[in-house]
Amino acid sequence: MITLQEFTILKKEEQVNVIKQYGTFLFIRQDSGIDVVLYQIAGFYVEVFFEGNNKKNIRLKGFDDTAALDVYLKEINLSELEHLL
Repeated sequence: MITLQEFTILKKEEQVNVIKQYGTFLFIRQDSGIDVVLYQIAGFYVEVFFEGNNKKNIRLKGFDDTAALDVYLKEINLSELEHLL
């Protein structure tokens, strides 16, 4: 499996291939008109930023700091689970 350090030195096309092969989709959010898709790969996460109607991939950002997941956790609606508690 690939590490975050190995992932970050790959070319963008290679990073996309790694995401397709090993990535697990977790969440999608919007930020200032940009769609941000979160994937998990082994022990790290990757955000893929898409812009415009054609959903052009404009940037990839890998990280392993779970504090960066807070923006996603705030968007999860747990109200439907309350009746289970």
